[in-house]
Amino acid sequence: MSAKARESYHHGDLKTALITASEEIIRAEGVEGFTLRKAAKSAGVSPGAPSHHFNGTKGLLTAVAIRVFKYLGTELNALSSSGVPAQDLRALALGYVKFAARNPGLFRLICRVDLVDFKDADLMQTSFEAMASYGRAAAAYFGQEPPNLHNRVFRPQMASAMATAHGLAHMVIEGRPALFWIHLIPSALLLRQCFHQFFWQRGRINVSSRHKLPIKTSEIIVSGM
Repeated sequence: MSAKARESYHHGDLKTALITASEEIIRAEGVEGFTLRKAAKSAGVSPGAPSHHFNGTKGLLTAVAIRVFKYLGTELNALSSSGVPAQDLRALALGYVKFAARNPGLFRLICRVDLVDFKDADLMQTSFEAMASYGRAAAAYFGQEPPNLHNRVFRPQMASAMATAHGLAHMVIEGRPALFWIHLIPSALLLRQCFHQFFWQRGRINVSSRHKLPIKTSEIIVSGM
């Protein structure tokens, strides 16, 4: 049993102990290495405990995903706002990609609709709150209303903003840029060029400041990139 899981279990919070144990397994082995039996063993409980408390694998992984979205929201919400929509959107997109790069196993989990119940009310609320700052920045950039959890409307421009960050996150953690360029491009340079191309297309900031992008090679470190 891990130290964190043991502490939760000794305090009588078996569900938290299982969530913590599952998170640690996914961090170490990825989603592919996760099983209910491993989670139970790590938490020091009977093999049937996870199914009893979470109604199976999807229930437990949904609980882990809720925790991961809270981590993501904490990181994105901690980023300071410049008051300039394009700069804020670029900074949040970079923050999203950096979170994925530092937590590839957990990031892959929150993208797995087959393993996580995305209709779960708590998950819907937490995931929306995690991406709220990004949604507000994108809405400000495109001159649209901020996203509303209870009135979801598909907006192509907003979807494009999300797809840019999400797609780049997957490219970075999967090492996919190597498939498109002969010469290896540092991760930060790749992000700089892609964000520059997408988030400057409407020219919302003075042209003289376009090349003063707040992204440095040292800001993101990705294994194998």
